[in-house]
Parts: sequence; C-alpha cells; structure tokens
Amino acid sequence: MNEKINKEPLLRFKGFTDAWEQRKLGELGEIKRGLTYKPSDVQAQGVRVLRSSNLHNDEFILHNDDIFVRKSAVKIPEVQNGDILITAANGSSRLVGKHAIIHSLEGQTVHGGFMLIMRSNNPKFVNSLMSSNWYHKFISIFVSGGNGAIGNLNKSDLEKELVYIPSKIPEQTAIGTFFSTLDTLITLHQRKCELLKKLKKTLLKQMFI
Repeated sequence: MNEKINKEPLLRFKGFTDAWEQRKLGELGEIKRGLTYKPSDVQAQGVRVLRSSNLHNDEFILHNDDIFVRKSAVKIPEVQNGDILITAANGSSRLVGKHAIIHSLEGQTVHGGFMLIMRSNNPKFVNSLMSSNWYHKFISIFVSGGNGAIGNLNKSDLEKELVYIPSKIPEQTAIGTFFSTLDTLITLHQRKCELLKKLKKTLLKQMFI
C-alpha cells in the first residue's frame, strides 16, 4: 500500500490538512482487564458485572437479568460512562472484539473477566477507529480460538498495535462525533424497523382467517 495513503485518508473534513501520525493503540487510552469472581459471589443485588451480552449490534445495553456480585468480591475500579467495553474472550470467536461506548450506567458497575475496557480522553474517536477496516483485520489475525477453543483477544496485542490517527485533536473529535451521530441514527432506524416487523406480524394474524 502506498505510504501516502497510510498517512492521509482519501476523504477528510474540510479544514484539516495535517498528515496523520502512527501511534500505538495503548497510547490513546488505558486498557483494563475485568473482574474474576466465584459463583458464590453472585447475588440478587450488589455490583453489576458487564459481560458480552451487554453488547448487541455495536450498542451498549443493560439487562434486568445482568449478573450482580457482592461488593466485597470487587477488587478492580468501577467502569465509567464513556469507557469502551470490549469482548476479549467468548465461546463464539465471532463475538470477540465487539465493542461499544458505555453509557447510562445504573449503580456500581464493573466489567467481567472475559471483557476489557478502554478509557480514553476521546472515546468517540477511538470507538470509531475500532470499527474501521484496520480493526477488523487485526481481530482476524490476533484472535485465537476455533475447534471448540474459546476465542481470545490478548490485551497486550491490542495495546501495542500500530494505528494511524489525526495528529490534531480537533480532527479526531470531528471524526468521532460524526460516526457517533451515524450510530445513533442507525440504532433509531433499527428500532423502528423492529416495531414495524412486530406490527406486520400482528396485522397478518388479525387480518387473515
């Protein structure tokens, strides 16, 4: 691939002309491992534990049946709104690497042992970067698994992976905001589509004998 293409994308927002720079992903934020807990730590109330089920179609969601553990079992810092939740291990390799920005937290919350979080000063940009072709190629190369083995994403591999990013924060912010807005629109349309499908199903039952 031409080095110029690597350092400057084909399409940019107006007003940004500086060359992009190469950085390690770990320089863009702190990546943290999740909580390992015992079955005896699980209880009806306490600290919520985020798992891969909290990621669906590139969206972060909370569930009424999320796992909760006793506070005394928690030995890691709580997650925060704005952290990026990443599936690091799963019995289905295709789910490994899935990610979304955490939002609308309710009460004390940590991430589970099969998850990672990335805490960045510019989470919308980093989350968008992790939706690009670079990330998909990275996942296809570095995620081990298959043949019954649990798919696994190594924290250190993620931290040291080289990426090209805008050298100026305003361009990073513009990109992150743009794709975050697109994600919101996509989610809204998906929900409308699901409602229309349910309506159609109901009407088909009621309008035919």
